[in-house]
Parts: sequence; C-alpha cells; structure tokens
Amino acid sequence: MTKRYIPVITESDRELPYYLVQVGQDWNQEHVVRPNGYLYQWIQSVEGEGELRVDGKTFRVKEGMGILLFKGVAHEYYAVSPSWIVDWIVFDGHQVDAFLKRTAGIVSSGVLFVSRPEIFAAKTQAILDIEQADIPLKSVQCSSIIYALMTDLLQYTSTQPDNSATNLNSRLRPLFQYIDKNIAQPLTLEDLAAITEYTPQHLCTVFKKTTGIRIFQYINSVRIKKSKEMLLQHPHMQVKEIASLAGFDDVNYFCSVFKKHEQLSPSQFRKIHY
Repeated sequence: MTKRYIPVITESDRELPYYLVQVGQDWNQEHVVRPNGYLYQWIQSVEGEGELRVDGKTFRVKEGMGILLFKGVAHEYYAVSPSWIVDWIVFDGHQVDAFLKRTAGIVSSGVLFVSRPEIFAAKTQAILDIEQADIPLKSVQCSSIIYALMTDLLQYTSTQPDNSATNLNSRLRPLFQYIDKNIAQPLTLEDLAAITEYTPQHLCTVFKKTTGIRIFQYINSVRIKKSKEMLLQHPHMQVKEIASLAGFDDVNYFCSVFKKHEQLSPSQFRKIHY
C-alpha cells in the first residue's frame, strides 16, 4: 500500500546535521521534471524500470538499483515500464554534502547499484514507523535514520555491479588474513596483489575504496597494533627487538610511525599503560 509522510519541519530541525523532508513507500512514480533541482533524494527502484536524466546523461534504473540526487541539481525521471514502483526519501542538512562527497566518495548525482536493497527498504519503513508512534523527538530519531541511510550508501552501493564496499571487503578478506599472519615479514605490493588476483594498481584503488586508507597505511596500523601488544606483554624486551618483530627494519622509523599514531614514543606508551 502506498504511503507518504511529510513531517512538520521546525527551525530547530533545520539545525540538525541531517533531517527528513518527506518519505514515500510503494510509490507509483510519475514523470518528474525539475529544471532547478530539489533537495537531496534517495529513490530506490522496487518494481519495474525507469530512466533518470541528469548532467546531460540518461541512466536506466532497474529493480534493485537506486537514484541519488544532490541538492539543486537539475534532473528528470520517469517510468519506462507500465508502472514503476519506488521508495523514496527526501532529506537535507548542513552536513549532508560533506558526508556524501568526503566520507562516502559520492561526488555527483546518478544511479547506483545496491547490493542489499532490503536494508534501504527497512530505512523507509523505520521512518514510517516513527511517524505512527507516540514518541517524543521524532525529528531527532528520523535524523539518525538519515545518517544511517548515508552510511549504507557508503557500504552497500556502487557505480558498478557487485562493487560495493561490503562486497569488496569480502574479496579482500584473504588479504587481511595474510597481512595479519605475516606482519613481521617484508610485504610487497606485488605479493599482496597476487593474493587478490588484482593488478597492483587496481588493488590500491580497491583497498582505498573499501577501507578509506592506503594499503601501506593499513599495514603500518597493524604493525603498530602488534607492537603495542608486545610492549605490554613483554615489559623487558627492548624497543629495537619489538620493532623488528612488528615488521619494522629501522627502529627510528618505527618510533616515528608509532609516535604519529599514538602521540607517544614506544617507551612512553609502555610507561603509561604498563
């Protein structure tokens, strides 16, 4: 059954980093043309197919895909099947743009493949449940769901099929295991790429998309974690030996990386925590 909820938005709601504007469920999508754009929108294709026109491009939107539209961007969308059923959420907030572009790495409007569409459907239902409930601070609770929606965009969507951060993370799992087991050994990009069957360059791209950091930053983080464990488990072991066991050939470089991570030298860390 088609449902729609349009909350009353107060000035205090507009101060929230993310806030709900309206939501629709099982909507038989009509032809929409907005030459001046609108607010931020997530439109999930539930049944049937549609097309999106934005930034001079036309995208087909099939079941299990979604549209993300940025605020103020001209767009048009319409059904190309007899009916096009969608769920949609319209939202805004002073932190939305920064989160999408800097954290999620989504810089423009377009169509996304969704690896877990049921998770997004649950967000729409959760907002409608809040609307029906007799609870205080509904706008704050909806704000938390909008934030969760955007983290889901980061984890479960991608511009290519089966290329979401969650799927990529599964592909990288053997690599994480290999790094953990061999952290004391020299680790080359070529050896790491061979484990994943990616090229070295593609591995760097996939790893950054999945984790948000470069691969050797991650390796250094694991090595620092191991060194912290050894500093506390072996209070009489020399720092130079711990550096070697954690995979650092140069103790001075180890101390430099450690201090950058912990804001303390290895000796200071041991003294404070032991």
